[in-house]
Amino acid sequence: CRSEGCARHKKYNPKDSSSASEVTNENGEGSTEITFGTGAITGDFYEDKFCIADSLCSKVRFIGSVEQSASPFSSTPFDGILGLGFKDLSMGHDFNILDDMYQTGALPAGLFSVFLTEDGSSEITFGGYRSELLASEVVWAPVTHESYWQVAVSDITFNNVESGLCGGGCQVAVDTGTSMLAGPSSLVSSLQAKVAPEADCSNYERLPNIGFKIGNKILNLKPEDYMDRDQTGCSFSLMPLDVPPPRGPLFIFGDPFLRRFVTIYDKSGPSVGFAVSKQQAIDEFEASKLIVTSGSTAEEWYHRSKPTDAGSTPMSVGLSAGYMTDEEGSSAETQPSTTIESHPLSDSSDDWLKKIRSEQTERAFAESASSPISRDHESFRSGQGIAEPDWHNPAKTSEDSGSRSVNDWARKMKALLDGDFLQKSSNPAHGQKGTQLVSIKLHKV
Repeated sequence: CRSEGCARHKKYNPKDSSSASEVTNENGEGSTEITFGTGAITGDFYEDKFCIADSLCSKVRFIGSVEQSASPFSSTPFDGILGLGFKDLSMGHDFNILDDMYQTGALPAGLFSVFLTEDGSSEITFGGYRSELLASEVVWAPVTHESYWQVAVSDITFNNVESGLCGGGCQVAVDTGTSMLAGPSSLVSSLQAKVAPEADCSNYERLPNIGFKIGNKILNLKPEDYMDRDQTGCSFSLMPLDVPPPRGPLFIFGDPFLRRFVTIYDKSGPSVGFAVSKQQAIDEFEASKLIVTSGSTAEEWYHRSKPTDAGSTPMSVGLSAGYMTDEEGSSAETQPSTTIESHPLSDSSDDWLKKIRSEQTERAFAESASSPISRDHESFRSGQGIAEPDWHNPAKTSEDSGSRSVNDWARKMKALLDGDFLQKSSNPAHGQKGTQLVSIKLHKV
């Protein structure tokens, strides 16, 4: 791949591998083109031995890209995308890495888990989960549709009181590739109306916990999880997103939920487990507010997890803003790899958010000063009245966007960047071990 989108990245060369081969899918196709929300790739189909670590190897089929669009791939710190969803989302039969690892026994116990933080200590564990990262019991739910890691929610609660909003039940996809919370537009509108947050944050301290009932357990999100709060005010952060049938309608639980709860994924069920994440010195009392029992044990779904094979131990792989390290527990300390060059979009997206707000506001203020049309300068200073681009397609300007705030647009763009790309930390967490094995983003394709 010699396109601009590939230039900065480490590359796979099948000629350098004695185990590589070109393959076709069940339709006889040997290549494909994939369009993402923010770019596109063209690639050929290969089969080769794939190793996450020395003891986690399997023969897999994948797409080796021969062309990548400059935007966004010329700026991304990761070299590839590793899908951990079900085969329904794959390019064809035998193109699912998780299935390959599970069926060949390379995924101990059929389990992996995700522990997500904001301080560079995030990790994914293959073969189980680390109990020291859990602040509560594990609540299990069966997967209802093998596409996303999707489970059923019987109702939505406010301070542990059922609302009836789900009617016959809601569906939720737990998604490590999404940086936000999203849901069906009608339900998001109803949730926002019931929460009734004030834009000036005047009732922020009185906002309720929003809970999702799974069996006889309620998993609660605090206001800090579902609200955006900064110097400009407060806004409800659940995005309206209407996923069409047969996969939708459904809620998407992204990073805010994943930071609150450790998630455990079991291929043998299949099922998903949830436990309060032990971070920010959370104690047992605080954890008891986040997972609450409501209803009889008859509603509880009992997970029958397969024990880890003797001699097999879970392996944790550190995830640190674009880096995937071979850290295991309290391994010897080594400085992270510095092979990734600096780039504006590899910096902190928080810095980017501040920068773009400032630039857009100043530009709009300057334009308004020279415009023959009389405008309220204060509205420009606050970001109001600026026609922002379509945040899925920055080159396109929405005709009816003038009434929205550039602050909202910048916040959405920050969320998009955080969700589609792991941002390279300017100060990687101390103590992470060694070489950059693979620079990836956990994402479904």
